[in-house]
Amino acid sequence: MKKIFKFILFILGFKYVIKLMDENVDIKIQIKKLRNELANLETEDLENKLKEFFKKYDPKFKDQEENQEDF
Repeated sequence: MKKIFKFILFILGFKYVIKLMDENVDIKIQIKKLRNELANLETEDLENKLKEFFKKYDPKFKDQEENQEDF
């Protein structure tokens, strides 16, 4: 009887550990997606700031940007 009880507890404990590991994998995937989204947002923000800077201080930049839009 004790062996059966220990076996059942072992099975339940093993299932619990597997469940925790599976949740950790899902969380890691979500974290990876969020990191990628943040990187994309930071890149876009940086590109916009650079464009604004060049527009403000480099008069030739406006001409180059207009020429690129023509293509």
